[in-house]
Amino acid sequence: MSIEKITHRLCKYMECKGLNPNNITVDAGLSVGLIGKAIKNSAGLNSDTIEKILHSYIDLNPIWFVLGEGEMLKPNIKDMSQFENVTKTVTFSEETKSKENVSLLLKEVSSPLYSKMPKIVTVNESGKDNVVLVPAKAAAGYLLGYGDPQFVQTLPTFSLPNIQNGTFRMFQVSGHSMYPTLNDGSYVVGEWVENWIKDIKDNRIYVIVSNDGILVKRVLNRLKKYDNLYLKSDNRKEYPNISLETYHIKEVWAVKMHLSFELPDPTVLYDRVGDLEAEIDHIKSLLKSKN
Repeated sequence: MSIEKITHRLCKYMECKGLNPNNITVDAGLSVGLIGKAIKNSAGLNSDTIEKILHSYIDLNPIWFVLGEGEMLKPNIKDMSQFENVTKTVTFSEETKSKENVSLLLKEVSSPLYSKMPKIVTVNESGKDNVVLVPAKAAAGYLLGYGDPQFVQTLPTFSLPNIQNGTFRMFQVSGHSMYPTLNDGSYVVGEWVENWIKDIKDNRIYVIVSNDGILVKRVLNRLKKYDNLYLKSDNRKEYPNISLETYHIKEVWAVKMHLSFELPDPTVLYDRVGDLEAEIDHIKSLLKSKN
């Protein structure tokens, strides 16, 4: 996707809806002059700006806007504002892998910063939660469409054993930062964390959906003390730790299980133990020589 295409699509949408850059700026709460300059200079739009525009214009199809695929306007939705006045609305999805799935669009309610409810959950016809899969190739789209029922309905859903009494989502691991615990391409199933201060426990693995991407890390909860989460990689030789402020965080999921197509190699752990024993012996020898 070229930078020029998204500004061109924005112009097409504005022409269709009779809008101008000032309307977009005011409605989306953007910096004055940002849209006009982006269109004039083909400077592009960052993820925060795109998200604000999509949240302000709910008839704008995020897949078309970001990727240039599909129709400009969301099909079969004339006035999405009707959803804002009900607790939940049930619609059948024709785009998910299982046609028995239905979607529940939950009403957003005002809540403290550290206590949130998921915008969308999926259930089957019997009312039991399904697990939505976010593969690595869909991660970028999820950052923009995690609150869009039409986008979520395009993602595959599954029912998994022993995954119940909660809201769950499956994410594909990308990269080697959590090796050897989690391999690149493996999957983790996370349970929705509603109260971040209370329910995020130190040194457990979480999926953090943030402005910077979808991160799978061990977490130290420092929200009360520093207003941030401290994210740690298991592969600490190659990947540094990250401090993430709350205003960057969109969702938090506690990892409850993982699925991998690779069996762990115990020699990695044996090598670590061997290195540790060698270091201890070396320290002992140094202490003896000093005495």
